[in-house]
Amino acid sequence: MAQLARKAANMAKHALWSIIGSFLGKKKPSPLPIDFLSLSSVLVIRHDRLGDVILSTPVYECIKKSFPHLRVSVVVNCSNLPILSDNPNVDEIIPYDQKKLGTLIKQLRSNEFDIVFTLNKKFSAIASLLALVSKAKHKVSYAHDETAWLYDIRLPIDNQARHESLNNLELINYTGLTKTSKSPRVYFDNDEEKKITTLLKTLRTNPERPLVLIKPGTRIAKWGWKTKNFRIVADKLSSSKKAEVLLICGPGEEPLINRINDRANPKINQLPILSIKELALVIKKSDLLFCNHTGIMHFASAFQTPVVVIFKHGESKRWGPINTPNVLLEEKGSDRLSPEIVLDKINKLLTNISDHKTI
Repeated sequence: MAQLARKAANMAKHALWSIIGSFLGKKKPSPLPIDFLSLSSVLVIRHDRLGDVILSTPVYECIKKSFPHLRVSVVVNCSNLPILSDNPNVDEIIPYDQKKLGTLIKQLRSNEFDIVFTLNKKFSAIASLLALVSKAKHKVSYAHDETAWLYDIRLPIDNQARHESLNNLELINYTGLTKTSKSPRVYFDNDEEKKITTLLKTLRTNPERPLVLIKPGTRIAKWGWKTKNFRIVADKLSSSKKAEVLLICGPGEEPLINRINDRANPKINQLPILSIKELALVIKKSDLLFCNHTGIMHFASAFQTPVVVIFKHGESKRWGPINTPNVLLEEKGSDRLSPEIVLDKINKLLTNISDHKTI
C-alpha cells in the first residue's frame, strides 16, 4: 500500500510539472560555454542520500580548480552536512530539512546566485523547486521533459552506463568547466583524527594484522546479504589470523550485531555507534571494507580503501566503487552467493596489500 501511495505521489508530481511546462513552453537556451569569469556565485543542489553527496565532491573541486574566485554553496540533507565540513572547495553548506522548507526558500532567494546546478540525473521535483526559487541567472540540469521551461542549460540524457561521479562531471563539463578530479574526497580536522586514532588503539588487539571492517546492516533488509553469511565470513577471517576484524554497528543495528556475535568464537570486536564523519575516518584508516551496497561503501572510493561489496539491488556500473581496488559481487533475485566465495575474494585483495595501514 505504501509503495502504491509513493508511486501515485510521484506520478502526480510529474504531471504537475508537465502541465506547468505546457503553459510556459521551453526556456531559451543560453550560449555555451558559460563565461564563468563574469560570475561570482554557484549553487549546487545535492539534497538526497549519503552516497550521492560523497560522489558529488569532485564537482566542487572541479569548480574551484577551474575558477577559484567563485563562491560555492551546496544544498545537502541535514544528516549529510558533516560530509562537507572542512572541505576547502565548499564555501557554504546549506541544510535541507523538509520541515523547514520555507526557511530554506527564503535563504536561497536572498543569496542571488549566478548559476545553479541540479545534479539529479533522474527528475527530482524538490531539486527543481529549489533551483526555481534560487532565482539564479543560469540554471543547469539534465534534459527532463518536466522542466524544459525552467532550465536554460539542459544536457541531453543518454542511455550509456556511466558511474554517478562521472555523470556529475559530465553535467559540469557541459557548461565549460574542464578541470576535473574523479576521486571523491572527504576532509577531517585534527580533533577528529585524534579521537579515531585513540579509539582504534583501544579496540584493536592485533594491530600487526590488516584491519578489515565488516558492515552487515543495510537500510532496507531485503537489500542485504544474509546475516549468517556475514557471521561465517567474519568468524573465519578472524580465526584465520590473516586480518583483524571490526564489525560496524549502525544506529538500530545492535540486535543484528548481537546475533553475529552470539555464535562467533571468539567474539568479534565492534565499533561503537559513530557519527557518519567518524565512521568515514575509520574506513580511511582500515585496510579493507566488506559491506552491502550502502552509502558508506563510497567512503572507500574517497580514501582508496579496498572494498568487497555485495549488490542485491541497484545499477552496479552507476553506483559501484570507483578509483580503488574492489570486488563487486552481484546477487540479485537469488541467495546463491556463498561465504566461501566472498572469503576468497577478501583474502585475494588482502594479499595484494603490500603495507597495511597503521594507527
